[in-house]
Amino acid sequence: MERSERGEKDDSQKAKLIFISLAVVVIIILAWSFVSAKNARAERDAAKQELEMVKQDNAKLEQMLKEQNVVIDDLKKKVAQLEAKAKAKPAAKKKAAPSKTTKKSSKSKKTQ
Repeated sequence: MERSERGEKDDSQKAKLIFISLAVVVIIILAWSFVSAKNARAERDAAKQELEMVKQDNAKLEQMLKEQNVVIDDLKKKVAQLEAKAKAKPAAKKKAAPSKTTKKSSKSKKTQ
């Protein structure tokens, strides 16, 4: 009888040891998962903050781009106006140019 009781005690102690070992492993895995979750939350929060900063920068850049486009459009209009004036002036100069050259040539003859 002693042997059977002893065998039962050994079996029950082995079962307890296995159960405690499994409990320790589960606790270690649980602790590791909590630490990993904390690190993941910290990374997520940092990424969200960076995303907000990038969105703000993007909004500022879009505003600057719109302002620059307005300035460019104004400059294009001015260039078009100046080109129109430049095209109109040569026609007027061609008509006025021969009369001025005759005056200059008569003055140059007088001075000689």
